[in-house]
Amino acid sequence: MKVGGILSGVQRKVTKQGNQWAAATLEDLAGAIEVMFFPQTYAAYAASITEDAVVVVKGRVDRRDDAPKLIAMDLTVPDLSAADSAPFVVSLPVARCVPPVVERLKEVLVTHPGPTEVHLRLRGPERTTIVRLDDRLRVATSPALIGDLKQLLGPACVS
Repeated sequence: MKVGGILSGVQRKVTKQGNQWAAATLEDLAGAIEVMFFPQTYAAYAASITEDAVVVVKGRVDRRDDAPKLIAMDLTVPDLSAADSAPFVVSLPVARCVPPVVERLKEVLVTHPGPTEVHLRLRGPERTTIVRLDDRLRVATSPALIGDLKQLLGPACVS
């Protein structure tokens, strides 16, 4: 089975024999699954097993417990550079679009400069408006940018 998504809740652990391994949650828009990176796989991919990393994990499903788990056998980091042509969309309830939040949003975007255009999706009670932000606020999409935005605006701000 091959699953792609964002890693969260990464927990690094050590076996009784002293070998490192990790458990994490792999999330996509449809749901989440716990992924186990046992010592051999962990040793090969440890540098890529980080919080908010976008990865594709190939593994087998373990159904022994109540909730199925994915036992990782291979991990790849997809090349997302081709996706830079699409705009980066930030969602925000229109009620939260107040000057202090807008100023902080600008600060976050400016600290992640890059080539990707940013669109702000303002969700109102009756309609949603999409605003294309100034070219000076273009970003380099990265886990750090997504993390900063989620911290400022909440987990639903980026998809």
